[in-house]
Amino acid sequence: MSLAIYFVVQGQPHGKGRPRASTRGGFVRLYTDEKTRTYEELVAVQARAAMGAAEMLTTPTAVRITAFYYMPLSWSKKKRQQAMLGQIVPGKPDLDNISKSILDAVQGIVIDDDKNVIKLTVEKRFAFQPRVEVHIYEVLL
Repeated sequence: MSLAIYFVVQGQPHGKGRPRASTRGGFVRLYTDEKTRTYEELVAVQARAAMGAAEMLTTPTAVRITAFYYMPLSWSKKKRQQAMLGQIVPGKPDLDNISKSILDAVQGIVIDDDKNVIKLTVEKRFAFQPRVEVHIYEVLL
C-alpha cells in the first residue's frame, strides 16, 4: 500500500534563509535565522497533524509543493486576472529556498531523510489566500 500525505501551511510562503554566523569564545558558530526557524516549526506542526498515526516514509518519495503568494487587493481587475492566468509571476523567495525550508521541516516527521526524495515539483502562483500546499507520497518502483 502506498502512503500519501497532504497538508496546507497558511500564510505567505517563506524560503530557507542563508545560514548566519557568530563567534563565541573564538569559535565560529553557524545557525538558522529566527524567521526561518519559526516558519519551519509551523510547517512541522502541520506535517505532524497530517501524519496522524502513520509511520515515517523510508522509501523513495515524491514531493509536490505549490506556493500561493498574496495578490494585493489594490491591483486592478486586469492585473489580478493576468496574475491568475500566470502572466505575472511571483518574485522572491526562490523555488529552491522554498523547497529547502519545507523539506528540512518535514524531515524526521514525514520522511526519514530528504536524500530519499527522488522527484520534486515546486510551483509558484498568485492567490487571494497565501499558503503552501504540500503533497508527499511514496514512489512505487
